[in-house]
Amino acid sequence: MKTTKSFFIAILLVCFVGLYACSAPESEPVDAPPADNPPVKVEPQPNGSEQGKKETPEPEPSASEREEQVKALKAMIPAELSKLPKTAEDFYNMPPGLFSGTTYGKQKEEIRKVISQIPNIKDPDQETIELYYLALLGLLAEDYPEPLEIINQIKLNDFGNPEVDDPRFQFKEQYNVMIVLDASGSMGHMAGNKTRMEAAKEAIRSFAASLPPEARVGLRVYGHEGSGAESQKELSCSKSDVMYPLQGYDSQKMNEALAQFKPAGWTPIALALQQAQEDLRSYKGENSTNIIYLVSDGIETCGGDPVAVAKQLGDSDITPIVNVVGFGVDGEGQRQLKQVAEAAGGRYVLIQDQKELQSEFQKANEIARKWIQWRNGATYDALSANLSQAASIHVYGSNWYSNSVRESYNFLSLFTDLNRLKILDKGTISALEKIEKQQDQIIVKHGREMEAFLRDLNEKSYKEAVAAIEQTYEMRKN
Repeated sequence: MKTTKSFFIAILLVCFVGLYACSAPESEPVDAPPADNPPVKVEPQPNGSEQGKKETPEPEPSASEREEQVKALKAMIPAELSKLPKTAEDFYNMPPGLFSGTTYGKQKEEIRKVISQIPNIKDPDQETIELYYLALLGLLAEDYPEPLEIINQIKLNDFGNPEVDDPRFQFKEQYNVMIVLDASGSMGHMAGNKTRMEAAKEAIRSFAASLPPEARVGLRVYGHEGSGAESQKELSCSKSDVMYPLQGYDSQKMNEALAQFKPAGWTPIALALQQAQEDLRSYKGENSTNIIYLVSDGIETCGGDPVAVAKQLGDSDITPIVNVVGFGVDGEGQRQLKQVAEAAGGRYVLIQDQKELQSEFQKANEIARKWIQWRNGATYDALSANLSQAASIHVYGSNWYSNSVRESYNFLSLFTDLNRLKILDKGTISALEKIEKQQDQIIVKHGREMEAFLRDLNEKSYKEAVAAIEQTYEMRKN
């Protein structure tokens, strides 16, 4: 697995370097970074000639200057990163980096603006090298899945399983899906060959059409009023509207609803969640399965507290299953949206395009299919529980592996820029590359161990699997 991964990263880097070489100008621009050699002072000669010039190295920084450089470097490290991660817990508890979730090339200009502020400390010791690495982790660390996350995934896949003692995942007489969609200005950004908004609308249309007639679906949007201008903030932050009231699917009405809005303003997530609870007020959890999908590409920007509102929503008598979908969000957005999901007792997933959003909606469609069978008198099939549990474990391992591949590729791309732009000395970069290689080996090792542990649970019942995950997690945490 490690060999395959290293080969894959090498191929990506060849592509990255090749693309850069093809697009690079023939000569350096006027404001290009200095050459490898340090600046020199030219001593004027008595006769005014240039003969006998002396080259003297740049003076060593004073102790106070060096101290200021170290202080500036420490300021770039997130508070949660106090040491290099070593254990599996360290990795999945580590906050995602500012630029996590996508490849380096898609955000290289933004990354370069940040790394240009990194101080170049001459001849750093090992402690300072590790500070550098922690600062870079704050930019590129991926969001590794926590083992306990698989419990929520198993619950969702094992919907209706009599062993699942969470009442939210039991069949009820009614089945409702409420989609809460971000329509802020950033949803106009591209996701593949279409905007995020276009991708979301197509995924919603396809999902709603696939639901059984007996199921209800609703659509609420936020951020669709005003604009991103400061003068429009109050208007934008005060609006969240139902575009398609909770009802069975009607093609014409859904198309009309989706045509009513486009990406526009700010992001009042807290307001939208609060009003989504009102949308479902008449559907108490004892008689209704209520599923909420919050789809957002950014954080709350209107001053609300979406985490507190999510906690209130999760504790309410509508007992919803809350799925929070981050659409191409950065590290800060991932952290907040994960907190929203956790507060509501729900799931968080990061997606990048329409296909992944449709795949997420498909989970609700599968539940609806089981629900119709249950309403028609079918009993729960024990075999389907075992199969879906195995699928959940496979997805967990796949996500851990793909995150490790992307993180390694992004780090290697970053080292290329640090060298090419002369931000850090080659010796410092070489030391950082050594740490990255060691860290990558640790990540792969833990991923294999955890996937093997979870794979051993395939033949166990739901309760046995959950108990083993919880026990192992508690043992490791302590």
